[in-house]
Amino acid sequence: MTPDLRRLRCRLSATLALVLGLGVWLFHGGRLGFWVTSVDRRVEAPVVPGMPELGMMETLVREERFLSGIETLVTALTLALSLWGISFLFPDTNQNPDQSS
Repeated sequence: MTPDLRRLRCRLSATLALVLGLGVWLFHGGRLGFWVTSVDRRVEAPVVPGMPELGMMETLVREERFLSGIETLVTALTLALSLWGISFLFPDTNQNPDQSS
């Protein structure tokens, strides 16, 4: 495998890591907070079961659900920058210095 191909694979892996991390983060709502493993949901329930005309009250129902936070994006960015930086460790195989990228 040539160094140019290694460099290209490293950079493509960096791009893939960044896109996947950003996609997961946005899919879970783009939260700026930390990871959450349970979410509280407000539900209106009658005060007396079966008789909503007597009044309603709000209750909190806890759902076990994972939502990724900003750590997902930071981890993906760190991995992508690391892979991008590693790609510069592979030498450029162009013999002519005028054609180097």
